[in-house]
Amino acid sequence: MRRFLVALAGCFLLTLSFLSGTSATAAPAAPAAAAPAAAPTAAQLLAKTNSCQQISNGKYSYDEGGAATVPVCQSSGAVFFKADMDIDCDGQRTTQCNESTDCCFYPDTAFHTSTDQPLNAAQLPYIVLPQPTSTWDYRQYGIDGGSVVAVIYNNKVTYAVVGDTGPTSIIGEASYATAVSLGIDPDPSTGGTEGPVTYVVFPNTHVNPIENHDTAVSVGESSASSWVGGGQTDPPTGGVGQITGLGGKCVDVASANSANGTAVQLYDCNGTTAQQWTVGSDGTIRALGKCLDAAGTANGTKAQIWDCTGGAVQRWTRNSTGNLVNAASGKCLDATDNSSANGTRLQIWTCAATANQQWTVS
Repeated sequence: MRRFLVALAGCFLLTLSFLSGTSATAAPAAPAAAAPAAAPTAAQLLAKTNSCQQISNGKYSYDEGGAATVPVCQSSGAVFFKADMDIDCDGQRTTQCNESTDCCFYPDTAFHTSTDQPLNAAQLPYIVLPQPTSTWDYRQYGIDGGSVVAVIYNNKVTYAVVGDTGPTSIIGEASYATAVSLGIDPDPSTGGTEGPVTYVVFPNTHVNPIENHDTAVSVGESSASSWVGGGQTDPPTGGVGQITGLGGKCVDVASANSANGTAVQLYDCNGTTAQQWTVGSDGTIRALGKCLDAAGTANGTKAQIWDCTGGAVQRWTRNSTGNLVNAASGKCLDATDNSSANGTRLQIWTCAATANQQWTVS
């Protein structure tokens, strides 16, 4: 099996009440946990991959020197490819992964733990993506280290994260722990499988810390359920109007730019389309045809707009004190540094009874 020494250093349910009074000042009650939807089956996930909208400028090989037959595809907002699985044992030295068990062992990974250590391939389910090139740059699709992945093989599903990068022409590799979870021989020298293995990456998801596998499973199941349930949809019925916050400023899409990743900020209310939000019965908040999105789950993760995928990072619930709570993180929409200045970025932060987390639709 191939081994690689390459590491990349870089990496309202919601219906809002239309309020006219003053925001409550009592400490917010903890958001009620939504009843989890049943996780999709392997068959349900695979059914969403029958049609490939190719987003790579070319195709990848299973192995060095092999035929390039694997495109990277997109469907209803998720990114997927179908390949083999070679075993990645790089990172922390363990009984399973070291110079003795793997001829090409490399003691590092492209993405690190919260303590700046390489990942533990024997313990953490993760996958390897090709380094960014003109063929395909995963970063342009809302994917980075810690993005959540559903890996499907032999009628089984496991959830993992993007944890390492590899050669620019090859695709289809995952950690020792990923193989174990799917019943695949994890031996770095003789294990793996020719597949087919299907890898479904959910853009704009992010596990922080990356080593928290329970979070990867939770976010993965939620994102997969939303994807199977319909993916990108037309805006659902809901109120349309401005959302105002600190200092009476409006939630605004910067420069009225509808591109994926555009910042969401506070700005003087002006009645433009960049400040007109559709509050959907599905929990989404939409402007300019895109969804209000948090690109991760950690405190300080910035809000942006992105293609609507149905994922948990795009669902928001209003609690009793006017907070907007993100479904993926349980954190609240927040004006950074308690500032009402024009251009103040919105982010997610641990919920509190502070004015910079109070929001009203008019």
